[in-house]
Amino acid sequence: MTFDDYVQTVTQDKIVPKIVDTILGGNVVALRFLSNGKPWSGETMKFPVKYQKNSTSQGAFDGFDTFDTTKVNTRTKMSFSPKGYYQSIVLSGMEVDVNATQDQVLDLVKVEMESGMHDMLDSLGTIFYAAATGKNFLGLQDIVDDGTTTATYGGLARGTYTTLVSTETAAPGGVLTLALMGTQYDAAAVGPHKPDLGVCDETVWGLFEALNQANVSNNIQSSGYPQVTRFGVVSNREALKGDLGFDSLFFRGMPIVKAEKCTSGYLYMLNTDTIQWYGLKSHRYANINLSGDNFEGSNYKDVPKSYGFCWTGLKEPVNQYAEIGQVILLGELVGTNPRLNSVLTGVTTS
Repeated sequence: MTFDDYVQTVTQDKIVPKIVDTILGGNVVALRFLSNGKPWSGETMKFPVKYQKNSTSQGAFDGFDTFDTTKVNTRTKMSFSPKGYYQSIVLSGMEVDVNATQDQVLDLVKVEMESGMHDMLDSLGTIFYAAATGKNFLGLQDIVDDGTTTATYGGLARGTYTTLVSTETAAPGGVLTLALMGTQYDAAAVGPHKPDLGVCDETVWGLFEALNQANVSNNIQSSGYPQVTRFGVVSNREALKGDLGFDSLFFRGMPIVKAEKCTSGYLYMLNTDTIQWYGLKSHRYANINLSGDNFEGSNYKDVPKSYGFCWTGLKEPVNQYAEIGQVILLGELVGTNPRLNSVLTGVTTS
Protein backbone atom coordinates (compact mmCIF):
# COMPACT_ATOMS: atom_id res chain seq x y z
CA MET A 1 0.00 0.00 0.00
CA THR A 2 1.24 3.51 -0.82
CA PHE A 3 0.57 6.02 1.94
CA ASP A 4 -0.35 9.66 1.31
CA ASP A 5 0.21 12.75 3.48
CA TYR A 6 -2.49 11.56 5.91
CA VAL A 7 0.08 9.05 7.21
CA GLN A 8 3.37 10.54 5.95
CA THR A 9 2.93 13.78 7.89
CA VAL A 10 2.76 11.95 11.21
CA THR A 11 5.00 8.91 10.60
CA GLN A 12 8.74 8.82 10.01
CA ASP A 13 10.55 6.67 7.44
CA LYS A 14 12.87 3.98 8.76
CA ILE A 15 16.33 3.51 7.28
CA VAL A 16 17.75 0.10 8.14
CA PRO A 17 21.32 0.56 9.48
CA LYS A 18 22.92 -1.74 6.92
CA ILE A 19 23.59 -1.28 3.23
CA VAL A 20 22.85 -4.31 1.05
CA ASP A 21 25.53 -4.93 -1.60
CA THR A 22 23.66 -5.86 -4.78
CA ILE A 23 26.46 -5.23 -7.27
CA LEU A 24 29.88 -6.60 -6.26
CA GLY A 25 30.59 -10.27 -6.91
CA GLY A 26 32.94 -13.01 -5.73
CA ASN A 27 36.66 -12.38 -5.82
CA VAL A 28 38.55 -15.60 -5.15
CA VAL A 29 41.94 -14.86 -6.73
CA ALA A 30 42.40 -11.26 -5.54
CA LEU A 31 41.52 -12.10 -1.94
CA ARG A 32 43.71 -15.22 -1.99
CA PHE A 33 46.81 -13.42 -3.22
CA LEU A 34 46.35 -10.12 -1.39
CA SER A 35 45.59 -11.86 1.91
CA ASN A 36 48.83 -13.85 1.67
CA GLY A 37 51.07 -11.04 0.46
CA LYS A 38 54.73 -10.45 1.25
CA PRO A 39 56.64 -7.17 1.59
CA TRP A 40 58.31 -5.63 -1.45
CA SER A 41 61.99 -4.74 -1.17
CA GLY A 42 64.34 -2.71 -3.38
CA GLU A 43 63.98 -0.70 -6.57
CA THR A 44 63.13 -3.83 -8.50
CA MET A 45 62.71 -7.41 -7.34
CA LYS A 46 64.86 -9.86 -9.23
CA PHE A 47 64.31 -13.61 -9.17
CA PRO A 48 67.18 -15.87 -10.30
CA VAL A 49 65.97 -18.71 -12.51
CA LYS A 50 67.73 -21.74 -13.94
CA TYR A 51 66.71 -21.93 -17.57
CA GLN A 52 68.96 -24.60 -19.05
CA LYS A 53 70.89 -27.72 -18.14
CA ASN A 54 74.68 -27.93 -18.30
CA SER A 55 75.08 -31.06 -20.38
CA THR A 56 78.38 -29.90 -21.88
CA SER A 57 80.74 -30.35 -18.92
CA GLN A 58 79.88 -33.97 -18.28
CA GLY A 59 80.10 -37.38 -19.89
CA ALA A 60 81.32 -40.93 -19.67
CA PHE A 61 85.03 -41.63 -19.48
CA ASP A 62 87.64 -44.27 -18.91
CA GLY A 63 91.40 -44.36 -18.49
CA PHE A 64 93.09 -41.01 -18.95
CA ASP A 65 90.30 -39.25 -20.87
CA THR A 66 90.29 -35.45 -20.50
CA PHE A 67 87.28 -33.94 -18.78
CA ASP A 68 85.37 -31.09 -20.43
CA THR A 69 85.63 -28.07 -18.12
CA THR A 70 83.73 -25.57 -20.25
CA LYS A 71 82.01 -22.93 -18.14
CA VAL A 72 78.29 -22.91 -18.97
CA ASN A 73 75.88 -20.32 -17.61
CA THR A 74 72.56 -21.90 -16.70
CA ARG A 75 70.96 -18.97 -14.87
CA THR A 76 69.42 -15.58 -15.53
CA LYS A 77 67.12 -13.14 -13.68
CA MET A 78 63.49 -12.14 -13.99
CA SER A 79 62.95 -8.53 -12.98
CA PHE A 80 59.78 -6.80 -11.76
CA SER A 81 59.06 -3.19 -10.81
CA PRO A 82 56.32 -1.97 -8.44
CA LYS A 83 53.14 -0.38 -9.75
CA GLY A 84 50.35 1.57 -8.11
CA TYR A 85 46.56 1.72 -8.05
CA TYR A 86 44.26 4.17 -6.26
CA GLN A 87 40.65 4.70 -5.26
CA SER A 88 39.50 8.23 -4.46
CA ILE A 89 37.09 8.93 -1.60
CA VAL A 90 35.27 12.22 -2.19
CA LEU A 91 33.08 13.89 0.46
CA SER A 92 31.11 17.12 0.44
CA GLY A 93 31.58 19.05 3.68
CA MET A 94 27.92 20.00 3.90
CA GLU A 95 26.79 16.41 3.33
CA VAL A 96 29.07 15.24 6.13
CA ASP A 97 27.66 17.96 8.39
CA VAL A 98 24.06 16.92 7.71
CA ASN A 99 24.91 13.28 8.30
CA ALA A 100 26.60 14.12 11.62
CA THR A 101 23.37 15.38 13.20
CA GLN A 102 21.32 13.43 15.75
CA ASP A 103 19.31 11.69 12.99
CA GLN A 104 22.36 9.87 11.62
CA VAL A 105 21.69 6.20 10.87
CA LEU A 106 25.07 5.30 9.34
CA ASP A 107 28.28 7.30 9.42
CA LEU A 108 28.66 8.77 5.90
CA VAL A 109 32.45 8.97 6.08
CA LYS A 110 32.84 5.34 7.20
CA VAL A 111 30.32 4.10 4.64
CA GLU A 112 32.00 5.93 1.75
CA MET A 113 35.45 4.70 2.76
CA GLU A 114 34.27 1.13 3.11
CA SER A 115 32.36 1.29 -0.17
CA GLY A 116 35.37 2.74 -1.99
CA MET A 117 37.70 0.05 -0.66
CA HIS A 118 35.24 -2.65 -1.75
CA ASP A 119 35.01 -1.12 -5.22
CA MET A 120 38.79 -1.06 -5.45
CA LEU A 121 39.12 -4.72 -4.41
CA ASP A 122 36.47 -5.67 -6.94
CA SER A 123 38.37 -3.93 -9.74
CA LEU A 124 41.64 -5.55 -8.64
CA GLY A 125 39.93 -8.92 -8.96
CA THR A 126 39.23 -8.17 -12.62
CA ILE A 127 42.80 -6.95 -13.19
CA PHE A 128 44.35 -10.05 -11.61
CA TYR A 129 42.61 -12.30 -14.16
CA ALA A 130 43.56 -10.20 -17.18
CA ALA A 131 46.78 -9.42 -19.01
CA ALA A 132 48.43 -6.18 -17.92
CA THR A 133 47.57 -3.14 -20.01
CA GLY A 134 48.99 0.33 -19.49
CA LYS A 135 50.10 0.73 -15.88
CA ASN A 136 47.99 -2.11 -14.46
CA PHE A 137 49.33 -4.92 -12.31
CA LEU A 138 50.24 -8.23 -13.92
CA GLY A 139 47.47 -10.82 -14.05
CA LEU A 140 47.02 -14.54 -14.57
CA GLN A 141 46.96 -14.11 -18.35
CA ASP A 142 50.52 -12.78 -18.09
CA ILE A 143 51.78 -15.40 -15.66
CA VAL A 144 50.00 -18.51 -17.00
CA ASP A 145 50.76 -18.03 -20.67
CA ASP A 146 52.62 -19.76 -23.49
CA GLY A 147 53.93 -16.51 -24.95
CA THR A 148 50.91 -15.84 -27.14
CA THR A 149 49.54 -13.08 -24.90
CA THR A 150 52.68 -11.96 -23.04
CA ALA A 151 55.77 -12.64 -25.15
CA THR A 152 58.13 -10.98 -22.66
CA TYR A 153 57.73 -11.77 -18.97
CA GLY A 154 59.89 -10.47 -16.14
CA GLY A 155 62.06 -8.79 -18.78
CA LEU A 156 62.79 -12.10 -20.52
CA ALA A 157 61.55 -13.25 -23.93
CA ARG A 158 59.62 -16.47 -23.57
CA GLY A 159 60.72 -17.49 -27.06
CA THR A 160 64.30 -17.55 -25.79
CA TYR A 161 63.71 -18.67 -22.22
CA THR A 162 61.22 -21.42 -22.91
CA THR A 163 61.07 -22.63 -19.31
CA LEU A 164 59.00 -19.52 -18.56
CA VAL A 165 56.22 -20.90 -20.77
CA SER A 166 53.05 -22.28 -19.20
CA THR A 167 50.96 -24.99 -20.83
CA GLU A 168 47.99 -23.25 -22.45
CA THR A 169 45.57 -25.53 -24.30
CA ALA A 170 42.43 -24.71 -26.24
CA ALA A 171 39.82 -27.38 -25.50
CA PRO A 172 39.23 -29.29 -28.77
CA GLY A 173 35.73 -28.42 -29.94
CA GLY A 174 35.24 -26.60 -26.63
CA VAL A 175 34.64 -29.96 -24.91
CA LEU A 176 35.77 -30.48 -21.31
CA THR A 177 36.71 -34.06 -20.43
CA LEU A 178 38.36 -35.65 -17.42
CA ALA A 179 41.09 -37.00 -19.71
CA LEU A 180 41.84 -33.50 -21.00
CA MET A 181 41.95 -32.18 -17.45
CA GLY A 182 44.34 -34.98 -16.49
CA THR A 183 46.68 -34.11 -19.35
CA GLN A 184 46.60 -30.45 -18.38
CA TYR A 185 47.26 -31.26 -14.73
CA ASP A 186 50.22 -33.48 -15.63
CA ALA A 187 51.68 -30.74 -17.83
CA ALA A 188 51.96 -28.45 -14.78
CA ALA A 189 53.30 -31.11 -12.44
CA VAL A 190 57.06 -31.52 -11.99
CA GLY A 191 58.21 -34.03 -9.39
CA PRO A 192 56.58 -33.16 -6.06
CA HIS A 193 55.37 -29.80 -7.38
CA LYS A 194 51.74 -30.04 -8.45
CA PRO A 195 48.85 -27.60 -8.99
CA ASP A 196 46.98 -27.02 -5.73
CA LEU A 197 44.10 -24.76 -6.83
CA GLY A 198 41.81 -24.91 -9.85
CA VAL A 199 39.89 -21.76 -10.77
CA CYS A 200 37.24 -21.39 -13.45
CA ASP A 201 34.15 -19.39 -14.31
CA GLU A 202 30.73 -20.54 -13.17
CA THR A 203 29.86 -22.15 -16.50
CA VAL A 204 33.02 -24.27 -16.62
CA TRP A 205 32.54 -25.24 -12.97
CA GLY A 206 29.04 -26.47 -13.80
CA LEU A 207 30.41 -28.52 -16.69
CA PHE A 208 33.03 -30.08 -14.43
CA GLU A 209 30.35 -30.79 -11.81
CA ALA A 210 28.26 -32.54 -14.46
CA LEU A 211 31.19 -34.76 -15.42
CA ASN A 212 31.42 -35.90 -11.80
CA GLN A 213 27.73 -36.05 -10.99
CA ALA A 214 27.53 -39.82 -10.91
CA ASN A 215 30.79 -40.19 -9.03
CA VAL A 216 30.79 -37.41 -6.43
CA SER A 217 30.79 -38.71 -2.88
CA ASN A 218 31.45 -37.12 0.46
CA ASN A 219 31.45 -38.26 4.04
CA ILE A 220 30.30 -35.25 6.03
CA GLN A 221 31.34 -35.50 9.66
CA SER A 222 29.62 -33.68 12.46
CA SER A 223 32.43 -31.13 12.21
CA GLY A 224 31.51 -30.19 8.62
CA TYR A 225 33.13 -30.66 5.24
CA PRO A 226 36.20 -29.32 3.36
CA GLN A 227 35.93 -25.92 1.74
CA VAL A 228 38.36 -23.48 0.17
CA THR A 229 39.07 -20.09 1.74
CA ARG A 230 41.43 -17.31 0.78
CA PHE A 231 44.00 -18.87 3.13
CA GLY A 232 43.76 -22.43 1.74
CA VAL A 233 41.60 -25.49 2.40
CA VAL A 234 39.85 -25.78 5.76
CA SER A 235 38.64 -29.15 6.94
CA ASN A 236 35.24 -28.23 8.31
CA ARG A 237 32.47 -25.67 8.37
CA GLU A 238 33.32 -24.50 11.89
CA ALA A 239 36.69 -23.31 10.59
CA LEU A 240 34.84 -20.91 8.28
CA LYS A 241 33.56 -18.71 11.09
CA GLY A 242 34.39 -15.13 10.14
CA ASP A 243 35.99 -16.25 6.88
CA LEU A 244 35.11 -16.57 3.22
CA GLY A 245 34.13 -20.06 2.08
CA PHE A 246 33.89 -21.37 -1.48
CA ASP A 247 32.25 -24.70 -2.35
CA SER A 248 34.59 -26.85 -4.40
CA LEU A 249 35.07 -30.20 -6.10
CA PHE A 250 38.41 -31.97 -5.98
CA PHE A 251 40.36 -33.27 -8.98
CA ARG A 252 43.42 -35.40 -8.12
CA GLY A 253 43.41 -33.80 -4.68
CA MET A 254 43.24 -30.26 -6.12
CA PRO A 255 40.16 -28.19 -5.20
CA ILE A 256 38.46 -26.47 -8.11
CA VAL A 257 36.46 -23.36 -7.26
CA LYS A 258 34.20 -21.15 -9.33
CA ALA A 259 35.09 -17.49 -9.63
CA GLU A 260 32.73 -14.99 -11.19
CA LYS A 261 35.60 -12.84 -12.47
CA CYS A 262 37.51 -15.67 -14.14
CA THR A 263 37.79 -15.30 -17.91
CA SER A 264 34.90 -17.05 -19.65
CA GLY A 265 35.76 -20.59 -20.77
CA TYR A 266 39.00 -20.73 -18.74
CA LEU A 267 40.08 -23.38 -16.26
CA TYR A 268 43.30 -22.49 -14.46
CA MET A 269 45.38 -25.08 -12.60
CA LEU A 270 47.57 -23.03 -10.29
CA ASN A 271 50.53 -23.82 -8.10
CA THR A 272 49.85 -21.06 -5.60
CA ASP A 273 53.32 -21.37 -4.05
CA THR A 274 54.68 -19.88 -7.29
CA ILE A 275 52.35 -16.86 -7.44
CA GLN A 276 52.82 -14.12 -4.88
CA TRP A 277 51.63 -10.59 -4.22
CA TYR A 278 54.49 -8.34 -3.13
CA GLY A 279 53.25 -5.13 -1.51
CA LEU A 280 55.38 -1.99 -1.25
CA LYS A 281 55.07 -0.14 2.04
CA SER A 282 54.42 3.59 1.81
CA HIS A 283 57.04 5.73 3.54
CA ARG A 284 54.33 8.24 4.38
CA TYR A 285 51.09 6.42 5.14
CA ALA A 286 50.31 3.49 7.42
CA ASN A 287 49.09 0.09 6.27
CA ILE A 288 45.30 -0.19 6.62
CA ASN A 289 42.69 -2.80 7.47
CA LEU A 290 40.18 -3.30 4.66
CA SER A 291 37.43 -4.86 6.77
CA GLY A 292 34.12 -3.21 7.55
CA ASP A 293 30.63 -4.02 8.83
CA ASN A 294 28.34 -1.46 7.17
CA PHE A 295 27.41 -3.70 4.22
CA GLU A 296 25.41 -6.92 4.00
CA GLY A 297 25.94 -9.47 1.24
CA SER A 298 29.49 -8.22 0.70
CA ASN A 299 32.42 -10.42 -0.23
CA TYR A 300 34.79 -8.13 1.70
CA LYS A 301 33.51 -8.14 5.27
CA ASP A 302 36.59 -9.71 6.86
CA VAL A 303 39.52 -8.66 4.70
CA PRO A 304 42.63 -8.27 6.87
CA LYS A 305 45.53 -5.89 6.46
CA SER A 306 47.42 -6.56 3.27
CA TYR A 307 50.90 -5.51 2.25
CA GLY A 308 50.86 -2.45 -0.01
CA PHE A 309 47.52 -0.89 1.00
CA CYS A 310 47.57 2.56 2.61
CA TRP A 311 45.24 5.51 3.22
CA THR A 312 46.29 9.10 2.55
CA GLY A 313 43.80 10.57 4.98
CA LEU A 314 41.19 13.18 4.07
CA LYS A 315 42.56 16.43 2.67
CA GLU A 316 40.68 19.71 2.22
CA PRO A 317 40.95 21.44 -1.17
CA VAL A 318 41.90 25.13 -0.99
CA ASN A 319 38.82 26.26 -2.96
CA GLN A 320 36.09 23.81 -1.89
CA TYR A 321 34.21 22.87 1.25
CA ALA A 322 35.01 19.20 0.76
CA GLU A 323 37.38 16.42 1.77
CA ILE A 324 39.22 14.07 -0.56
CA GLY A 325 41.48 11.09 0.13
CA GLN A 326 42.83 8.04 -1.65
CA VAL A 327 43.20 4.38 -0.81
CA ILE A 328 46.46 3.37 -2.50
CA LEU A 329 47.92 -0.04 -3.37
CA LEU A 330 51.60 -0.40 -4.29
CA GLY A 331 53.39 -3.53 -5.47
CA GLU A 332 53.10 -6.25 -8.09
CA LEU A 333 51.66 -9.74 -8.63
CA VAL A 334 54.60 -12.02 -9.49
CA GLY A 335 54.69 -15.57 -10.81
CA THR A 336 58.15 -17.05 -10.26
CA ASN A 337 57.68 -20.36 -12.09
CA PRO A 338 55.06 -20.17 -14.87
CA ARG A 339 55.70 -23.74 -16.09
CA LEU A 340 54.15 -25.11 -12.87
CA ASN A 341 50.80 -23.57 -13.86
CA SER A 342 48.49 -24.37 -16.75
CA VAL A 343 45.23 -23.21 -18.28
CA LEU A 344 42.51 -24.68 -20.48
CA THR A 345 40.72 -22.16 -22.69
CA GLY A 346 37.62 -22.08 -24.83
CA VAL A 347 35.62 -24.56 -22.73
CA THR A 348 31.94 -24.42 -23.70
CA THR A 349 30.50 -27.91 -23.20
CA SER A 350 31.15 -31.33 -21.71
